[in-house]
Amino acid sequence: MDLSSKVTLVYSFFAPILAVTAGAFTNAYITFVILLDYFKTKMMSSSNKILLALSLSNGYFSFLLFVCSIISFVWPHIATNNYIKGCILALLIFGISSTAWITTCLCVFYFVKIINFSSGLFAWFKLKIDIIVPWLILVSEVVSLGCSFLTLLPSVNIQEPSSNSSMFYSLNSTSGATGISADFIKVTFIAVCVPLLIMIVTTFPTIRTLYLHSRRMKNTGTSSSLAPHQSAVFMMAWLLFLYTVFFVVLFTGFIQSFTPPSFAYWMTYNLIYVATLVQSVVQILGNPKLKEAITICCCFVCHKSW
Repeated sequence: MDLSSKVTLVYSFFAPILAVTAGAFTNAYITFVILLDYFKTKMMSSSNKILLALSLSNGYFSFLLFVCSIISFVWPHIATNNYIKGCILALLIFGISSTAWITTCLCVFYFVKIINFSSGLFAWFKLKIDIIVPWLILVSEVVSLGCSFLTLLPSVNIQEPSSNSSMFYSLNSTSGATGISADFIKVTFIAVCVPLLIMIVTTFPTIRTLYLHSRRMKNTGTSSSLAPHQSAVFMMAWLLFLYTVFFVVLFTGFIQSFTPPSFAYWMTYNLIYVATLVQSVVQILGNPKLKEAITICCCFVCHKSW
């Protein structure tokens, strides 16, 4: 095996496998900490409900990417079957849509909790948010399933032979010179772009509100702690940045902007696989309880090693 083949093997197989495995462990950690706290207190906050749903969704997506990588290299002949490619595409769209919409629920939750609404729909929404959160999660999953089923329609899922070595990148609904069908773009817009737009609409006003509030507190000498809100806004901002990068990379893959063995191709390819790991790390750093738990674990491991 020459050097070029070895580099390709690392970029296309070992690096993605390592990324999704690490992402699965971090999401399992989030799930474990939240459930452990629930079993101790018999209560679960609305934010933890969303984080739990998000970690489970991310875990599913990590597992699916792992399976896609294995199939691509162990059973490459399977990846050429249009029916199987269509099914895997539907599963991938469900995973992507689910994580995106549940992340949107998290941004909406912090938006409603942090900004003060004196009257109107958002004021009512703020009062009922703990009741509404489970329904938001349920609606997110229903929308994700709908997008997934839509990709199975013959008019949407038009398959053509692909020479890409990546299972993920070979799952393109191509048609004509544009490289992607109009119906597939519509489905993907609902699954991907709509959540991103909602994240933008909720994140920037929340950042602005917290900034103005912190300035007022500084001017008046108020000593109330804003740490919980700052952690929430930190998470919202980083998740918005992550999903913006992820969706740009995703669409470059769907329209086949880069072809192997170019460096840009392997960079975008690996960014897709590392997304779940990065998102789980952002969740841990943005949630005081998750951050505290991992700090305790690290201290315990260091103490045992000494």
